Amino acid sequence: MGELGMDDAALAAGVVEVAPQLHRVLERRADADFEHPKPPEVQLAVLRLVQERPGATVREVADELQLKPNNASALVSAMVTAGMVRKEPDQRDRRVVHLYVTDEARGRAEAAQALFTGYVAAALGALEPAQREAIRAALPALGALAREIRAAGR
Repeated sequence: MGELGMDDAALAAGVVEVAPQLHRVLERRADADFEHPKPPEVQLAVLRLVQERPGATVREVADELQLKPNNASALVSAMVTAGMVRKEPDQRDRRVVHLYVTDEARGRAEAAQALFTGYVAAALGALEPAQREAIRAALPALGALAREIRAAGR
């Protein structure tokens, strides 16, 4: 990879600045509007992962979210106690458990996602068409950027 030029460094600084701002404003709006207590971000990440891959193991959660195995195990145990996920033992190896999102947690996650989507859709509607198109065009590149940062950290 080449060295970042001044324009690229400014772009990197802009992304680093705007990403948490966007996250914070969405979180604050949801905190005010959502009827249930919001789980910590790491629990939401586990819910998203297990919804995308029903039957994921604790080890897969640890690997995907870059957690220490004992921390992932404690996190999953707390989520089982809270009724967010359920464990089912593997049929071949009883030491392995597969994780599934509970119906209640799925419903709450969908409601929270609908809130976030609504906030962003309303804000997008207030932007100029060219601004909306620039955001639409940037999404694949932002996804690639996230994957690159993650891969570099492994």
